[in-house]
Amino acid sequence: MCILKFSAMLCIAFFIGSGIATDIHDKVIASSFVKQYYQTFDENRSHLAMLYRENSQLHFEGTVHTGREEISQKLKSLPFNKVQHTVSTVDAQPMITSQAVVLAVTGQLKADDDLPHYFSETFILLQENGSNSWVISNQIFRLYLHNH
Repeated sequence: MCILKFSAMLCIAFFIGSGIATDIHDKVIASSFVKQYYQTFDENRSHLAMLYRENSQLHFEGTVHTGREEISQKLKSLPFNKVQHTVSTVDAQPMITSQAVVLAVTGQLKADDDLPHYFSETFILLQENGSNSWVISNQIFRLYLHNH
């Protein structure tokens, strides 16, 4: 058994046995990360700060935020009190190095009393110093609002 730590507050256990294919490993990382990320976002998004580093970037609706502090401030300043994410799809792909995984997520989010809206989000996760800790290097978020 191996421990996958996303931060001091987010810690997920998963099994990696000898001979397990990289795509299964990436899917386990993706599934564990997505579950914990959105659960934490929905419950207390200020706890997500530990997932970012000083060179991390968040592209939020076309605006770029760089570094743990700026990203954390952006997430905390979002104009809603309650939010619930429902994830529809998660795709994971290894990057050139085995210490990085790209994730593509689609789903719906419901904020306060608004109707649910579709969203897509892409993450690049980096493994820190060969450890079992993973952090967000890059993130892109888009909300799909439709005028009827």
